[in-house]
Amino acid sequence: MNTILTLPRIFALSLLLSLLAGCGGDSQSQSADGGNDGGGSDVLLPTEPMHPVRLHNWVQELTSYEPRWAGYPEERLATEWLAKALEDAGLETEIDPYSFRKWQLDDWQVQLIEDGVPVEIDSFPMWSTRGGTGTAELVDVGLGTELELMARDISGKAVVVTGRALLNVFATYPNTYHRAAELGAVAMFVSSDAPDNLIRPTSSGSNLLDDNAIPAFQLGAQDLARLRRAARDGGSISWQLDARHVNGTTHDVIGRLPGSGELSGTILVTAHYDAWFAGALDNATGVAGLIGLAEYFAALPQAERPRDMLFLGVTGHDAGYPYGGVNHWLEKNQHRVDELELFMNLDHLAAKGEEHLSTTGIIDMLGLVLERPGDEERALFTTAHPALIRKFMPHILKFTPLTVVLPTVPSVTANGDLEGAMGELGVPSVNLTMATPHYHTEEDTADRIPAEQLSRAVKAHRDFLLDVLPMTRGQIRSPL
Repeated sequence: MNTILTLPRIFALSLLLSLLAGCGGDSQSQSADGGNDGGGSDVLLPTEPMHPVRLHNWVQELTSYEPRWAGYPEERLATEWLAKALEDAGLETEIDPYSFRKWQLDDWQVQLIEDGVPVEIDSFPMWSTRGGTGTAELVDVGLGTELELMARDISGKAVVVTGRALLNVFATYPNTYHRAAELGAVAMFVSSDAPDNLIRPTSSGSNLLDDNAIPAFQLGAQDLARLRRAARDGGSISWQLDARHVNGTTHDVIGRLPGSGELSGTILVTAHYDAWFAGALDNATGVAGLIGLAEYFAALPQAERPRDMLFLGVTGHDAGYPYGGVNHWLEKNQHRVDELELFMNLDHLAAKGEEHLSTTGIIDMLGLVLERPGDEERALFTTAHPALIRKFMPHILKFTPLTVVLPTVPSVTANGDLEGAMGELGVPSVNLTMATPHYHTEEDTADRIPAEQLSRAVKAHRDFLLDVLPMTRGQIRSPL
């Protein structure tokens, strides 16, 4: 999940979530058909798509394809897997391949030069940045704000940026990369304070593809602290990045489920299935929900589905933002946008409750992660259609406690290439999501996903859809 928000709004959202984190319902509520660990000897029936074990099995299967970068071999295997799952669910399924500008990442290395000796540092390239090799003096520019960049001579230097990921998502450095390059920096090294020196990859806030100017790398918080110390001592760093943009192919997976025709219009349910690494929370949980909901609604008599439904799997959201997501579907289906009655994005549906305690970001950010009982906090993003909140909230209170409703005016959007893109076109859109300290890291694994919690989250989406399906366009879009 990528986003660009102003810092005051980010801090306000962070405070809001912190204040309301303890205000949810009973986080231990149990569904009737599953335990909390996803194990046991439950008998699984094809008519039980909400079963915790069934949903968690899909998470485990999808995370076996790693990393799922758009245009790479594991993404293609995941495409075929998802298409088969939607077909088995009873949908008319199609794989739609399309060309895009792929970042071909072959190899990279970062070495901190200490006392004249190069020492390799764990790193991950900022996605889509320019390849190349070099050595340069390090300059610490703090949080990478305009004032900090202007206060130092960074021409010909490698800048060190102490990034933060507020609420584990919202990067504080979206414009630093391009601004540092404009001021003459030759490379950038940044951390977003994931725990345990983990690296949290992302892409620059404004991805210019072939025109991205300099190499950039993301580091764990502790390794970034080493670079900051080296910068104070006049140290240097070297890098090698074998990467370039090429023409590639990625895929949408489309599952069609016709309704009775009683009502016009279509409900579009979407989940992105690409991922930086295993991507359990982000976004195998959403894909499991996509399959489970497809199974459930396909099993209903057609008369109980008054309008058509589409179930869409997309890529390019993580490794490729902001050019992936629903952008290709929208470009190909401009004529269908007016018929969309609702867009639902399934993204980050369940995770263990964890809190990451770190320092202010101005010092070393060694951090500590505390696991706590109950759900991880969620946020409900919607467009400015009150009916969406009104219809979703009863099911959220029943199934998914610790949820904060984000303001719709001005609109706050988590994903510019998913519900953000649909909302800009006037399509009523909803996204119930979360992010944990291990979001976007190699520790986002299936064992961190409580099967029972995932089942409750999917049931909340199911019951919301059941409420919305028979509503008219006027009812869904009513300002009251």
